[in-house]
Amino acid sequence: MPKGTTRASSSAAPGPAKGKTPPEPRPSSSIILLSPTNQVLLLRRVKTSTSFASAHVFPGGNLSDFHDGAVPPPGDAGRHMDSLAYRLGAIRETFEESGILLARKGTKDGPLLNLPTSERDKARKAIYENAISFGQWLESVGGVADTGKQKRG
Repeated sequence: MPKGTTRASSSAAPGPAKGKTPPEPRPSSSIILLSPTNQVLLLRRVKTSTSFASAHVFPGGNLSDFHDGAVPPPGDAGRHMDSLAYRLGAIRETFEESGILLARKGTKDGPLLNLPTSERDKARKAIYENAISFGQWLESVGGVADTGKQKRG
């Protein structure tokens, strides 16, 4: 490769077979977490993942009506606007994937919610398995999602 050039590649799956309609994109959201010293959190996907195997990614993923609330249907302009569902989805996915809980104790202005690792791990599993919704679990531990601190990029 000539000096000063770069190579780009994609790990995205190939498009739909000829004549087939592509699937409807699913709403998703991510969070970029920065430390006070400007370190960026990236997670590494497992190599057996069905999407983006071994890729380094920001925490996040698909929204869930069960956990995050309804999102406007395809074709509705509101589907592409910032909303509570997108913020909750990003917070929930970050918690499921990393154990980092962006939540406050009691109210949106309360201190950060601090829970023992064992309690977090148990909740991550239950939420991932849809045994309890993220909102119900947060309420049960006296927390509220910290949706107000997120900035749109």
